Amino acid sequence: MFTEMSKRLAVYLPDGVYDFLEKWADEERRSVSNLAAVLLELAVRDREGWIESRDESAKKDRGVA
Repeated sequence: MFTEMSKRLAVYLPDGVYDFLEKWADEERRSVSNLAAVLLELAVRDREGWIESRDESAKKDRGVA
């Protein structure tokens, strides 16, 4: 799923959120952009797993194999 060509995304963040990300990125010696990309990818993978889990649970509730 995540091997496709990279895409650009522009977002506007409150100053406090950006400042937090900037400190975090500095601690990890990476750019804010790279940190944001990693966090977004992790969030998507987490959501994807949640959706699969929810769908499997719904199938079990309906008695579908």
